[in-house]
Amino acid sequence: MSARALFVREWRLAFAGGGGPAGPAAFNLAALALAPLAIGPDTATLAAAGPGVITFAALLASLQGAERMFGDDAGDGTLELYALSGLSLSMAALIKALAFTLAVFWPAPLLAALGGLAYGLTLEAALVLAAGIALAAPGLVFIAAFAGALAAGLRRAGLLIALIAAPLQAPLLVFAAGAARAAMDGTDLAGPNLMLALAASLIAGVLAPLGAGAALRARLD
Repeated sequence: MSARALFVREWRLAFAGGGGPAGPAAFNLAALALAPLAIGPDTATLAAAGPGVITFAALLASLQGAERMFGDDAGDGTLELYALSGLSLSMAALIKALAFTLAVFWPAPLLAALGGLAYGLTLEAALVLAAGIALAAPGLVFIAAFAGALAAGLRRAGLLIALIAAPLQAPLLVFAAGAARAAMDGTDLAGPNLMLALAASLIAGVLAPLGAGAALRARLD
């Protein structure tokens, strides 16, 4: 199987059954709608908590499809076909994560911008937050894919995936939220935080597929 064929397959599977971005986007929106019930109606408090709540909602949404990313392949023999196709398992993990990001996770920056305005952030801060989520999104998905590969084939692996992925995703959350908070406060740290989010995402894009490939090879052995 070529890299292009695998990408197209994963893209189509993401939309199979009317899924696509609807599930993670609905989960993201639900988290953003419910959080103010716990925070309270005070506008200053909502604005202060907004960047953290919105990035955390994006983090949770990135985990929603992680269990199926490799679980189905491990169960129906597709994983063995990847191993026999000549395509390395690390490259397969990279392509699957990229396809998932582009097909399913693309509404996350838009939801971050709208959520920022709803939480009382300034327009500039909401746009910076959206940029931070856009830069952090690939890293969030790569790390979720790594955790999904470690738990591939295990029953009810969702909690295990969250426990593995969430601590590794935390720096991306911190940098994206920190950029928005810096824009709110009018400091010069928004740009550096965005660059750190990009750097963390690139590092995750290199290391997480290698780790996922090793985990999948260990499962086949």
